[in-house]
Amino acid sequence: MLKTSCLLKRLNGNLFCTCRRLQNTTANESQSFRQRAWQAARQRYANYEHVHYSSFLEHKFMSLGKISSKNPTIYPPLDVLLEIERKMTPAAVSYPNNWMEDYEFYAGGGDEAGIIDSKHGTPDATVAPSTVPCNGCGAHLHCASISMPGYIPSEIFKGRTNRELQSITCQRCHFLKHYNIALDVEVPPAAYVETISRIQDKFALAVIIVDLLDLPSSIWPGMQQVLGSKRPVFLVGNKVDLLPRDSNGYLSHVKHCLKQQFIQHGGFDALNIKNVSLISAKTGYGIEELITQLHKIWQYKGDVYLLGCTNVGKSTLFNILLNSDYCRPEASELVQKATTCAWPGTTLQMLKFPIYRPSDVRVYQRFKRLFSERSQRAALEQLRRDQAKETGTATTAQLIGQVGRTFTNRMEVEDAFAMSAGTQPITTLNDRKLEYREARWVYDTPGVMQPDQITPMLTTEELLHMQSTKMLKPRALRLAPNMSLFIGGLARIDLLQFSSDWVKLFIFAVESLPLLITDTPQADHVYRRYLGTPVLGVPIAGADETRLQRWPGLQCLKQDIVVQSTTTSPSKGQKGSDKQLNCDITLSSAGWIGLLLPENSESVWRVWTPQAAGIYVREPSLIPLADRLVGKRIRNSLAYNTAKPFVFRK
Repeated sequence: MLKTSCLLKRLNGNLFCTCRRLQNTTANESQSFRQRAWQAARQRYANYEHVHYSSFLEHKFMSLGKISSKNPTIYPPLDVLLEIERKMTPAAVSYPNNWMEDYEFYAGGGDEAGIIDSKHGTPDATVAPSTVPCNGCGAHLHCASISMPGYIPSEIFKGRTNRELQSITCQRCHFLKHYNIALDVEVPPAAYVETISRIQDKFALAVIIVDLLDLPSSIWPGMQQVLGSKRPVFLVGNKVDLLPRDSNGYLSHVKHCLKQQFIQHGGFDALNIKNVSLISAKTGYGIEELITQLHKIWQYKGDVYLLGCTNVGKSTLFNILLNSDYCRPEASELVQKATTCAWPGTTLQMLKFPIYRPSDVRVYQRFKRLFSERSQRAALEQLRRDQAKETGTATTAQLIGQVGRTFTNRMEVEDAFAMSAGTQPITTLNDRKLEYREARWVYDTPGVMQPDQITPMLTTEELLHMQSTKMLKPRALRLAPNMSLFIGGLARIDLLQFSSDWVKLFIFAVESLPLLITDTPQADHVYRRYLGTPVLGVPIAGADETRLQRWPGLQCLKQDIVVQSTTTSPSKGQKGSDKQLNCDITLSSAGWIGLLLPENSESVWRVWTPQAAGIYVREPSLIPLADRLVGKRIRNSLAYNTAKPFVFRK
């Protein structure tokens, strides 16, 4: 009996050991399989030392795989890639030789004789400047110096009457409008502030426009000192149509964040803010509601000034209001539209149009028009929403609005072709006429150069490359300690310390900016290696050999950023799986990064941008439920699948 018991114990022990060995063998095989898969994934970057992930190479893999047919799992070397990009890149826009022939008053002939410079024309400092402003930027026209705002070649400027000059745009606006080329002009930043400071003692409303994609870097910190502490303010957040939709009530959250950031960085008190609006100057969303609030709150008390940093959409909003119920009907066709483009600082002086007085009768007529269009707008909105749910197309989910006209009566003008009358057609607005002496005006002011914006460091080609045309689609990545993430050549973020293994990042930037992950100790080497190449995208070297020499590089914030995550409970109506982002780290005009840390964790970050500009920690996150907008993690990769940039959930 004793021998049988010992035998059973021995058999059980052997069986237990065998099971343990089988479990260990299975675990080892499983672990080695994951290791082999990871090594296979890493093998794709064999030609790119110290690079763990590159969105540019991942996206190009399908098209470039045909070239490396013998080993399609390895990305081709950089020189092969650059050769392909060179063949695919369109030729740069060149200056036309006969551009001045577009002007009505140019006689021509100078180009053929080689007398004038085909790019700028001939300046003549002996000719006195005019008092006529350019229709595009507002600068006074002259032919004295090429580098000064308002320049027109002497071949066009000389001998022109003021009436003829009133129909002319300056050379810079002409090139921006027709050829998308920005000519450099010498305008010191202090000149912008000096122009705006003229309204400090005036009783006027400040409509301050902020770029929601560049918050808070598009809020000028010294605006309160220039405008005065008692200035009434309408706060307008532009480009709301490009923000991803993480919940049905996301607009209320964006409005709250905008007001909070403006009070924190703009220096204004909450009592100054009379209204907060979210608009899209491109699609027209929110413009009618803004006009309604202007009629309701400000009425006709004084002038209105459109203010803000460069490239936030002031001139685009000015052009929309010019053709709306806010402008006197007869003035809409007489006031020229402002020049708009991606280049910052387009408006150099103040442009203006007269406000249509919102009397009780006019407000009622406008209300009747909006009320009659309400059902049609609701039906179109529902149709677009259904299409977005069915197709998943971001363009159908973007916010769109229509700006109509209630009052279309025009000023009666005598027949310009009547010989006996001897009249001339009215082509410009005469603000000295009796009917405009008591009028209130809307002014489009020049943009203020914000030190936190990096757009002045970029070329026109780079600005167009970074221009957002559709709703931002957040990209998610995993990052481990001692790893660095590059957002193009414009920003870098290092994870120095973390109490866990991995952290999840959400990158809010245009898709044309590539993402690259490398080891932090080798980050400087990798940046120098791929700067100016499609691997980092911007800056673009192109044909300009000195472009990279003029690029300032990346500088880090002096103090590292510490982000902590505590235990949080889901908000009311929020599912437990819908985790909110802890905060955002803004990267100036390059975009921002949202952090999603595990509970009870701490992380230390080092952030880099050109001249360390525009680096802020923004709490709460602008898109707090961004985790809803990305897919599952890609197997054996540091990236997550991209998904729709919108959801229709509470």
